[in-house]
Amino acid sequence: MRTAPAHIFGFVLLIISNVWSLDVAPLPANMTTTQALYINCLQRTQTQQLLKDYLMVALNSTYKNPKQSLNEGIPLYDKRIHQLNDYFLPRLSKHPKVKQKVADALTIWETSKKLLQAPPTKANALILEHNFLTMVHDLGTAKVLATKSFKAVGMTGGLCRDPLYMSNTYLMKIWGVDLPDYQKIMEKHLHHFQSNIAQLKAFSGNNDETREHIARAEKDFLFFTFMYKAMNRGIPTLISEKADKIFMHIRTLKKLYGSMPH
Repeated sequence: MRTAPAHIFGFVLLIISNVWSLDVAPLPANMTTTQALYINCLQRTQTQQLLKDYLMVALNSTYKNPKQSLNEGIPLYDKRIHQLNDYFLPRLSKHPKVKQKVADALTIWETSKKLLQAPPTKANALILEHNFLTMVHDLGTAKVLATKSFKAVGMTGGLCRDPLYMSNTYLMKIWGVDLPDYQKIMEKHLHHFQSNIAQLKAFSGNNDETREHIARAEKDFLFFTFMYKAMNRGIPTLISEKADKIFMHIRTLKKLYGSMPH
């Protein structure tokens, strides 16, 4: 594998770290199901933020102290996933298969937590990537409790994760992790983003503010697609920079949808 130039390597680490710091807020008092699902959506995305910090530690980056971020984020994430499970499991009694999936996600987290706390290895990075993808899927099954208006929040969750998936895949690649399906993985997330953004545009609950952020994200994504095709010509930093901008727009959309009356 060809090693990225030092200035490119440093810049991509900086811009990824600057945007995706882990933020685990306490659960609200008298939490509604819609609020719980909104936080659960964020919880799924934050598996990728934890993996990012893990990879940053592995790459010996000191920008914004990823080791400290990881050490502080793990117990906060751990506390909240237990709290969410305590909330969801009784409410999923009529959905036994979903209830088992949500419970399985917690079991996977317990294993993954130990890997996050150990010195990084390339083998464990691949295990964490697999485990967290499974957690994203299993926790996502709780959406059977969702109201119609929550579905847009769920789509923004997927769109939030796509830039993280792509950036984490890139970080693993430059670390030297064996990724034989690298191109296929990246293309999958490109297509997923395009599909979800089209569904968001068609959402009946949109207003002028949400439409503006959708348009901005879509515009940035056109350039993101162009840069991805040029990636082998040495511009991975530009790809990550554009991914950051897309992430910010989608995160804002998630908040806007989450605050809509239900």
